[in-house]
Amino acid sequence: MRLLCWVFATLLLFSLASPGCGQYKGACDGYCAHLCAKRDEWTFSHTCGKMYCCIPPPKKGR
Repeated sequence: MRLLCWVFATLLLFSLASPGCGQYKGACDGYCAHLCAKRDEWTFSHTCGKMYCCIPPPKKGR
C-alpha cells in the first residue's frame, strides 16, 4: 500500500510539472495594454509581449 501511494504521488508531481499547466499563453482574445480596465480580466499572451492581454467582460444579451 505504501508503494502504491509513492507511485501515485510521483505521477501527480510529474503531471503538475509538465508543460501546459499554469497560465494560458496563447492568442489574446481581447486587447493588449500596459494596464487593463477595472472590469477586464487579464492574462499573459505571446502576442502581447510584455504587456497584459485584457479581456473585457461578456456583453449581456437581451
